[in-house]
Amino acid sequence: MKTLLIGLGLSCCLLSVKGQQVSYTLDYYLESARENSPLIQDYRNQKEIEVYERQRLKALYTRSKVTLNGDYLFVPVISKDNGKTSFEWNPQDGVDYYGYDLGQSSGHFQAGVTWTQPLLGHSAYKVADEQARMNTEILNDKMHLEQHQLERVVTEQYLLCLLDSKQIAFADSVGQLLDRQAAVVRHLAESGLAKLSDLQLVTIERQSNQEMKIASRQSFYTHLMDLNMLCGIKDTAVVLLEEPALTLRLLPAASSAFMEQYRLDSLNTLMSLHSFNVQYKPQLHLFVDGGLRISEFASMQKHFGMSAGLTFSWTLYDGKQKRLMEKQARARMNSIAFYKDNFNMQQELRRQQYLTELKTYGERCRLLQNRLAEYRQVLAGYRKEMQAGELSVIDYITVLRNRIEAEKEYILLETNRQLLINTFNYWNW
Repeated sequence: MKTLLIGLGLSCCLLSVKGQQVSYTLDYYLESARENSPLIQDYRNQKEIEVYERQRLKALYTRSKVTLNGDYLFVPVISKDNGKTSFEWNPQDGVDYYGYDLGQSSGHFQAGVTWTQPLLGHSAYKVADEQARMNTEILNDKMHLEQHQLERVVTEQYLLCLLDSKQIAFADSVGQLLDRQAAVVRHLAESGLAKLSDLQLVTIERQSNQEMKIASRQSFYTHLMDLNMLCGIKDTAVVLLEEPALTLRLLPAASSAFMEQYRLDSLNTLMSLHSFNVQYKPQLHLFVDGGLRISEFASMQKHFGMSAGLTFSWTLYDGKQKRLMEKQARARMNSIAFYKDNFNMQQELRRQQYLTELKTYGERCRLLQNRLAEYRQVLAGYRKEMQAGELSVIDYITVLRNRIEAEKEYILLETNRQLLINTFNYWNW
């Protein structure tokens, strides 16, 4: 008996949990999209790479370097000294032989360690470090733009899911209304005030509404799964979505965040030119090496030693490459300025276009609300007349169909208005 009661209790709990649907907001999906975006994660990793790159550049331009080096050269000949022909792999001298002139080329062995320290590398490091900083700023801006793009795309997909959800709820309300009217018509038919065909007509409308509800559910599930994939959410459960509070973000054109990419592109062009010009500065290195250098192995223990010195280089002429790079930089700056001006022009046109369309949407929504209010009044009167047997079911169904189409049009119109607000906020940023 106790086992039976426990089993029934668990079954009731499971049914209760199964019947509850989780409710999510737009902010939840936006945050999930930011956290799970591969591109944003890639930008974060690239920023980390730039941190290590700056450390590497500091070591390259300002720190000393120790290298282990060596080489071994042997000069083989075919000797005919003393009337004998033989192969010698590394002779030190000879009179009659075939091979390189031993007076000009002979074998040797060299092995040692070299220490090198750049003496004029701080200015070059400063330029390289600024270039790395610029790369980090560009990555930050790209990540900011990607987050903004994600906000637009996720919001659009969320609104499509809400559209399906509203259509499902509307189909439920219409279904309840038709159920009540079916009961009324059945009662009238039993009383002889309505025909059996009238009841069949109501049944057809109920089936049509049920088909619309099933189609909306299918569309909702498809859009919801697309939303989950977009946000990196591993879930196939059907959830409830809360209505977002979308408002127009009216900002002055001068504060547009899209302009940052053009500013950074201009600075990066100048920085690339500075990095190129580093090669025209004097290069001075101090080196110290030590090891073994011999041409004969017989006395190798006597030839361990060391040397030190300076290496200097300064590019004085390279075919006017510096001037050509400056011309390239000016051409890039002109292109960036042109793109910037073109974007400003398009952005201003978009603002005016979207604001005008939003005004039109507002007027259409107001007119539809008035039409729906009139439909409700007409249907309320028709319902009373039909219950009294003074109005045909066909007339009532005709007006009801018109009201359903108007409701569907209003739901779609309101969703399009929200989509347009989202688009306006994306560009007016």
